[in-house]
Amino acid sequence: MADNFGLKIGIEGEKDFKRAIADINKDFRVLSSELKSVTSQFDTNDRSIKNLSAQNEVLNKQIENQKNKISTLKAALDNAASSFGENDKRTKEWQIKLNNAEAELNKMNRQLEANKKDMESAENATDEESKALADMGKAADQSGSKLEGLGKALSGTIKAATAAAAAVGAAAVAVGKKIWDMANDTAAAGDEID
Repeated sequence: MADNFGLKIGIEGEKDFKRAIADINKDFRVLSSELKSVTSQFDTNDRSIKNLSAQNEVLNKQIENQKNKISTLKAALDNAASSFGENDKRTKEWQIKLNNAEAELNKMNRQLEANKKDMESAENATDEESKALADMGKAADQSGSKLEGLGKALSGTIKAATAAAAAVGAAAVAVGKKIWDMANDTAAAGDEID
């Protein structure tokens, strides 16, 4: 009679565990559709921080759900082992489900780690691009300062050249006047000699 009572509790407990696992699997379908929705918002090759962050959020939910599933499966396995025995078909089925759930959790954790590495790479690339832009800005500032100095030097040179040209022009006018005066003096002296 006690064996029948234990068997009845084992069967009832197994039904409860099956219901709990079914509920967890429904949650997984919802999370799976959420991940599809998130990834559909981005290009398939998009490894941007925004895309990876959105995926990580859903993956974290899936991992938590998977951990709940594993703990429920462990409880179901313990229940089946104590109710039906270690070698019972039902106990072995729970063990298979538990092993598969643990393998799926490992897969999810690897995917999350891969996303985190991709995020770090994207962040590093962004940092490097920001640094390169900052370096270009500094170089442009330095070039601007040098060009400004060159402009001032050229301006000074142009002013000096203009002044020199004016001085040459004034000297040419003075020389021309002297030549004119000399020519007039020579002509006057020639008139006197005649």
